Amino acid sequence: MTNDVRATLSPFRDGTAVLFERRYATTTDDLWDAVTTPERLARWLGPVYGDLRAGGSYELRMGEDLPGAAENAVGEIRDCDAPHMFSVTWRFPGEEQTFVIVSVSPDDDGAVLQLQHYGLTPAGARGYAGGWHASLDQLTDHVAGVPVRSWQEAFDAALPLYREGETGDTGGGQPTVASS
Repeated sequence: MTNDVRATLSPFRDGTAVLFERRYATTTDDLWDAVTTPERLARWLGPVYGDLRAGGSYELRMGEDLPGAAENAVGEIRDCDAPHMFSVTWRFPGEEQTFVIVSVSPDDDGAVLQLQHYGLTPAGARGYAGGWHASLDQLTDHVAGVPVRSWQEAFDAALPLYREGETGDTGGGQPTVASS
C-alpha cells in the first residue's frame, strides 16, 4: 500500500475543497478507532476534548494542550455513522467556519480513509492540504506502530507539493489534482 498520496484541490460551491484518499495496512475497525478515539487521536493529531457524539462540540488541541490556544480547532460534530463516517464543522482561530468529512471503508489489503475539507479559500486550501498531508503521514506512522514523525517536519516537506503553480493550480477556479 502506498501512503505517498497527495490531495486533490477542487473548486466546490463558493470555495475550494481539499480531498485525500489514503490506504492503510490495517482493519477498518482499527483505522476508525485511530481517527475517533481520544486516546489514539492524541498520539498522532492532538488531544481532543468535548462531547464527542453527533450534536456535540469538540476542541482539538494541535499545539499546546491548553484551552483556547492559537493552534486549536473547534467545531460541532454534525453526523456520525460509526464505523464508516463522521462530519464536523471546523474553525481555526481567525478563520471562517469550514467543514470536514472523514470516511473509512474496507480495501483489498486493509482500509481506506477519505478526508474531505470544504469551504476553503484557494490559498487556505493549499495550506490545509500541506497540513492534512502532514497529519495523515503521522496517522500512517501511528497505525504502523512506528514512532510518529514531527508534524512540523512533515508539513515543511509536504507544503511545497501544494504551492500555487506547482500543482497546476492557477487560482482561476480550475480543478487541481496532485498525485504521485
